[in-house]
Amino acid sequence: MAAMDQPHTSSRCVVQTASATHDFVIANYSLIRYLPPGEAVSSGIFSVGGYEWTIMFYPGGTLYYTDTQPGYAPACVKSPPGCASACVKICNGATGVPASFSLGFLNRYGEALPATCATAVFRASPSDRSGFLDVGRTLDLASPWYLNDDCLTIRCVLAVIFEHTENTKIGPAALVPRPDLPSHLKCMLTDGKGTDVTFDVGGRSFPAHRCLLAARSPVFNAELFGPMREKDMKIIKINDMEPAIFELLIHFVYMDSLPNDGEDCSTAVTQHLLVAADRYGLARLKQMCDAKLRASLNTETVAATLALAEQHHCPLLREACEAFKSSSEVMAHVVASDGRQIQGSGGLQHR
Repeated sequence: MAAMDQPHTSSRCVVQTASATHDFVIANYSLIRYLPPGEAVSSGIFSVGGYEWTIMFYPGGTLYYTDTQPGYAPACVKSPPGCASACVKICNGATGVPASFSLGFLNRYGEALPATCATAVFRASPSDRSGFLDVGRTLDLASPWYLNDDCLTIRCVLAVIFEHTENTKIGPAALVPRPDLPSHLKCMLTDGKGTDVTFDVGGRSFPAHRCLLAARSPVFNAELFGPMREKDMKIIKINDMEPAIFELLIHFVYMDSLPNDGEDCSTAVTQHLLVAADRYGLARLKQMCDAKLRASLNTETVAATLALAEQHHCPLLREACEAFKSSSEVMAHVVASDGRQIQGSGGLQHR
């Protein structure tokens, strides 16, 4: 039989998930943070995908024994010293249930911190170790960054996996194209057609469309269509902003996003962009910068970021900076830095 006459068959495996999020709040965490390895506190039972689940948290890490060869004592397995552990367990005797899950913490502001993810096949057995993960250092979890009124919150995102195999159907369903408005607005920005105002920033020219700027920013609206002198100007000069910052600002005005979702923006760029967003009344951009700065705090940037938060009325950012500075691990560095600055300035003057 010729190759072109060979029968062709196909099938497909359809994988679906049933997902849910469960927050496990541990009140009075300070009372259980020193539990020994192997001792745990457990959450209430919650349902996902037709199965019942619970979360176990081990402040001192896990401690369990594994089966070995006949005649040998079971091997003891512990978490690394100083490392807390958590696990997801399936209840009611269910077995062979595949699921993907993540375990992480919320900070004191209710924001999710980076989580640890895994996929496992769960069995309701005391010896099942499928859902165990090391989730953080015990010392870190006691810091103000994690605790809200001595409450520690663990977030579990669980997706139960279902699959079945079916024959491929002939004739694909008609697909409706995804919305393409952002790409059209990007073309407006890049090709310059129909622009009616130009911004001169540090010697660089940025052509733009008055109506779109006014629709996106109340400050641009007042400048370009209100009684301000910029109303009739074809070229508007901006003296107190870097061209790169204004370019990001205009990109956000047109696209409602930053290039590469802002991943390429350094802390310094994000700080300047927050100032620009506040200046032009772009609340969403300001909140994006606020969140990025909170997530990237370190000992080198916390002082400047705190000053910025106070100047531009960012209460969440200010609280995050103050909590970061008050943590025990950071205070030593801050005190040392202050000491170096005092020595460099000749010391304090006493009256």
